Amino acid sequence: MFVVDLERNVRASAPIIQIISHETLRIRACCIQAASDLERDLYVWNLPQGLRKYDFENSSWEPEDEGEQPQEILEWLIESSQDQFEFILLLEDFHHFLNEHTLVSRLRAFAIAVASREINNITVFLSQPIPLLPAELEKEVQVMEMPLPDTDDLKVLMFQAKQRYELDDRDYQESSVLVESALGLSTSEAQLAFSKTACQFKRLTESEIPFIVKEKEQVIRKSGHLEYFHPKATLDDIGGLDNLKSWLNRRRQSFTQDARDFGLETPRGVLLLGLPGTGKSLAAKAVANAWQLPLLRLDMGKIYGGIVGQSEANIRSALQTAEALAPSILWIDEIEKGLSGMQSSGATDGGTTSRVLGTFLTWMQEKEKPVFVVATANHIAQLPPELLRKGRVDEIFFVDLPVQQERQDIISIHLKRRNRLDDFSSSELNELAVASKGFTGAELEEAVKEAMFLAFDEGHQLNKNDILKSIQATSPLSSTMAEMIQDTRAWAKGRAVAASSAEPEALDPSGIKKPRLKQEGENPFVKK
Repeated sequence: MFVVDLERNVRASAPIIQIISHETLRIRACCIQAASDLERDLYVWNLPQGLRKYDFENSSWEPEDEGEQPQEILEWLIESSQDQFEFILLLEDFHHFLNEHTLVSRLRAFAIAVASREINNITVFLSQPIPLLPAELEKEVQVMEMPLPDTDDLKVLMFQAKQRYELDDRDYQESSVLVESALGLSTSEAQLAFSKTACQFKRLTESEIPFIVKEKEQVIRKSGHLEYFHPKATLDDIGGLDNLKSWLNRRRQSFTQDARDFGLETPRGVLLLGLPGTGKSLAAKAVANAWQLPLLRLDMGKIYGGIVGQSEANIRSALQTAEALAPSILWIDEIEKGLSGMQSSGATDGGTTSRVLGTFLTWMQEKEKPVFVVATANHIAQLPPELLRKGRVDEIFFVDLPVQQERQDIISIHLKRRNRLDDFSSSELNELAVASKGFTGAELEEAVKEAMFLAFDEGHQLNKNDILKSIQATSPLSSTMAEMIQDTRAWAKGRAVAASSAEPEALDPSGIKKPRLKQEGENPFVKK
């Protein structure tokens, strides 16, 4: 498709075409194909090797005696255009010289000559890794970005690694899953990933997918705005939230080719609302593990920069990286804190937060790459209403406090993780679940941890009483944030799907009553 667009621009007499990519070899291959299809000669110039002409019969580059320096190659271009023969000139890494007024003027004069038909059937390609163009050429140059290697390109690189390391056919598996695991890598990155895999394991099969995925972390480290996670948690490690887990399980295979052939669209994302410690972040990690997709955490704090326009550029760069690694999961934890400047954005930060949000929302609405967004939020009031609109995320789930059976499941999960579950009977687990009413999942985990310390300190095995002591010594969030929980529950009705099918438990009325501060004193004449 890229070559077709390239040839279309050449046929339309575009004088200068700038190709943005690090993929030097693929750019040359596209130029060779375009020149062959259009029946034109092809020349390439770069500073180390000077001017060379492509020999189509022998598939080789032949050196020319002219154009060793940038000024000389442009002089050669203008002189050759007088001879009226047709060719394509590929200038590699010429952006280093686009700060010289003389060179820019000559390129602009060439473009004007093509526009006035003084020069015909000659096209200049500028190959460079970064988008850099002087203002004088902005209206004369067509800018094209070469996409990253697709599955066909990756199959070529895989087969190259097979030949290089002489792998047997039984140790080589050209499956779609294996090929797609390298999507998002550049040619050199994918080539290195396949070569390292073939060299280390002496095979290229689906068993090596985790190793290839790990190579993608190199891309993340270079960006600096994203963090790569290797989650170990599974959906079975989440107590309760059966509605959410069922919804996620139904979309487990939605990123496969079979799903696309069936006509399914890849899911866009989900927004998880609820109290801190109720399992929202754990769900993000678990779904990445369940779907076997790379998990990228976007730190909104790293997005904002002090230079004008830097924050907007950072969010675009982070989103492009997430798309480059697609299919992937983009996890934005406590998104409302990253957008905390929305209420007074124009007055306090020059509108930076609004522009960052606008860029992010537009991307969520228009993205075509399979990037599944998992955003979590604790305070609904701080969320911009634009984010809650359907179409940007597939569903909004409200994660409430776990009910009795869910608390029992959560306690069992944490005891099992510490090899202590067999020491507790079902009745004891039920008693602990009743005693911990109003606790979040994180508070239950901390209660089990504290009970382990108590048992170890007292020199006996963990038992029910240790956990009960830890529970009774804990003041859960539900007692200090009861009013906010009630307000959130009221807001979620009709606006969000309950993450759990269980009916929420009523809060303890004593938790809703505000404690009186000492400085308020007592008034004996006020009836209580």
